[in-house]
Amino acid sequence: MKKIVLLCLFLLISVNAREIIDMGGKKVHIPDTITKVFGTSPPSTYMIYTIDASLIVGLNFNHARGNNESSNMLDARFMALPIVGGLQGGGNSMNRETLLSLHPDVVFLWNNDASSQLAQYLFESSKIPSINVELESVESLPKAYLFFGDVLNRMPRAKILSAYASEALEKTKNVVKSNATKRPVVYYAEGADGLATECDQSFHYEAIKFSGGINPHLCSTKSGLGLEKVSLEQVILYNPDIIIAQEREFVEKVKNDARWRSIKAIKEGKVFLVPKVPFNWIDRPPSFMRLLGIQWLTHVLYDTPNAEQFKTEMKAFYKLFLNIDLEDAQLQKILGMV
Repeated sequence: MKKIVLLCLFLLISVNAREIIDMGGKKVHIPDTITKVFGTSPPSTYMIYTIDASLIVGLNFNHARGNNESSNMLDARFMALPIVGGLQGGGNSMNRETLLSLHPDVVFLWNNDASSQLAQYLFESSKIPSINVELESVESLPKAYLFFGDVLNRMPRAKILSAYASEALEKTKNVVKSNATKRPVVYYAEGADGLATECDQSFHYEAIKFSGGINPHLCSTKSGLGLEKVSLEQVILYNPDIIIAQEREFVEKVKNDARWRSIKAIKEGKVFLVPKVPFNWIDRPPSFMRLLGIQWLTHVLYDTPNAEQFKTEMKAFYKLFLNIDLEDAQLQKILGMV
């Protein structure tokens, strides 16, 4: 009788579960049907959002506290989800009790830092399957979309997004190749004073590098958080052709700051603010939005960010990935034209 019971349990588990190999090479048993999902950091959460937002059970942070323009563009159900926290940046802000109360079928981990180690404590004891996904490089996105599509049984949608990702990457490579002799030195300015940046090998700089920018700040990253402090004297010595900035405060102040006036990018008016609606286009977090960000960067680096061709591409991207019909006024506001 005991053997029969065990056999029945085994058959029941076999029918309702399948084994996958995640993007970190780990074997994971997951339910055949997945209806509730949690991403431990924004890169995975946002990617799932583009595939099927209804699967997400909790948020990593309160989006309502951020850009109102972004909040208005996001699905109302998504915005109303409970705040769970996450493992982003190698830290742990996740409320385990809140997560357990939501009963996710699977949890997705961004396979770039301590998440994998933390998962053993946070999830294995609770019997929640944890799945590593590779999202660090922009070139990993086509494969990652197909992986999500397979795990979530959303392959038709995932194939469409993966195909766009592959096309965007190829298009960007071709632009960079055709401008090989004109690759600019690009300083990535972070912080309100613009005096934090990233080392040349940092994944935080990766979208700019992929788009043909040359990072003058050669160093070894001290941590995954980046934000390496530099002096204004260093930036003056770098004399970048272009400055890509994360903070509007810096962009508005630097134009009239005499201390920065000798830098080529300032003299030629080539300081560009990274668009962040509804999510950051290139970094913090480095999400699927990089697929649009790298195309924007090629216009910034080699042409103009406001070219009509790019506006058309931007509208198509928002419709495909976010189901948003961008109006011209919204587009201009996102690009910082108003």
